[in-house]
Amino acid sequence: MQKASITLIVSTYNRPDFLRLVLDGIADQSNQHFELILADDGSTHETKSCIDDFSTSSGIEVIHVWHEDHGFRKSAILNKAINASANEYLVFLDGDCIPRKHFIAEHRSLAKKGHIVGCSRLLLDQTITQHILDNHLYPHRWTFYECCKLRLSGHINRVLPLLKVPIGFLRSRAKTNWKQVRGCNFGIYKEDIINIGGFDESFTGWGYEDSELVARAINNQIYVRRGDYLGTVFHLWHPVASREEADSNQECLRSTIASGRKRAISSSIDSA
Repeated sequence: MQKASITLIVSTYNRPDFLRLVLDGIADQSNQHFELILADDGSTHETKSCIDDFSTSSGIEVIHVWHEDHGFRKSAILNKAINASANEYLVFLDGDCIPRKHFIAEHRSLAKKGHIVGCSRLLLDQTITQHILDNHLYPHRWTFYECCKLRLSGHINRVLPLLKVPIGFLRSRAKTNWKQVRGCNFGIYKEDIINIGGFDESFTGWGYEDSELVARAINNQIYVRRGDYLGTVFHLWHPVASREEADSNQECLRSTIASGRKRAISSSIDSA
């Protein structure tokens, strides 16, 4: 069966230092057959320069989708990126998550119609994150042995997701558990995400916009597929974002679960 054509959507906001590391990982992918969109929630010109330099040096065309900075509007910029995408399967990656060499190939292998696929992340601590930035390192090239040393020294929270463990039918277990998918690293068919209205743009502060999307997917019988041991990324340390809207956003999530809501309340997604 022919594998899905992929668009990789990377969200970013005013962290060009992080974005450079993420783009280094993207440039090193073993499978280069994908479209790349940068969903930029209002960054300054420094981020644009980073993207332009990457495109020139790597030869990879980048679609830069940007809107003005009016606060945290990640849902809105991701929906604009979805509308701009040309391929049938969408992989979402946060701009502080570094993909490893086979990230695209492994996401492609997990793609399944009527499913939303959540893959893993490894958390890097503040010390190793700063060391990477200061010394221009390439974490996506770290071997399993190097990662084990970082685990023993306490700079990374775990290493087991780096193993290639065949879990077979277990990928379909917990298919209605929205907690299995994080917005920093997941994949879904474009048709499926459009049918549920994409991200809900009534979420205008940090928190739960990704979980609410997964809940609506489940309400539409688009089930969770576990991406454990494949598509794993390194999550860079950064200060915690403002949680001012977290309580109200969590209440919206609870409402979606309780009511069985199937479409986003507010969305600029083009109709399927």
